[in-house]
Amino acid sequence: MCSGRTSFEVTTGMRIDLEKASGKLKTKVATKHILLLNYEGVDVSMYPSGRMLVKAKSEEESLKVASDLLEELGLLEPPKT
Repeated sequence: MCSGRTSFEVTTGMRIDLEKASGKLKTKVATKHILLLNYEGVDVSMYPSGRMLVKAKSEEESLKVASDLLEELGLLEPPKT
């Protein structure tokens, strides 16, 4: 978990099929390299490596958003911190 000024980097430790994910999530931008979405009022950038940049107010909120996204995608393992 890394923190920038307004976003946190969450490393999930798993690959994410962005094509499948874009079919399950409402995205702003969807390519094979990145998904940009607003999830639960929070902007998220998702990468195929499993890395997510979550523009949340706190580390706890960013971990919850990442965990909720993984659950919605059917990837039940919690993100690493």
